[in-house]
Amino acid sequence: MVYATLIEFDVDLDTHLEIGEAVGDAPVKGLIFHGGGPSERGVYSLDVWESKEDSERFYVERTMPALKQLGIEGGPPLSYQEFELPHTIQAESSPTSA
Repeated sequence: MVYATLIEFDVDLDTHLEIGEAVGDAPVKGLIFHGGGPSERGVYSLDVWESKEDSERFYVERTMPALKQLGIEGGPPLSYQEFELPHTIQAESSPTSA
């Protein structure tokens, strides 16, 4: 089942982008969509996955090493929501950035 997370982190957008660079651009197994942007308190990160297991594997195998590489403490997020999405429609589009 498709799984999504909406996480708010206590970092600025530049740091969020640095973390993304440290994670690297190698294909991410199970990732359907990633979006991020500023929130009132930091940065939102929205990820949609093929499964919860794919999300958890990415966090352990790619995110945690990237945070360690940058010397960023992996403390708790400001907010964390997770959703199972039993109904999805995928539209054709190209990546966008502001």
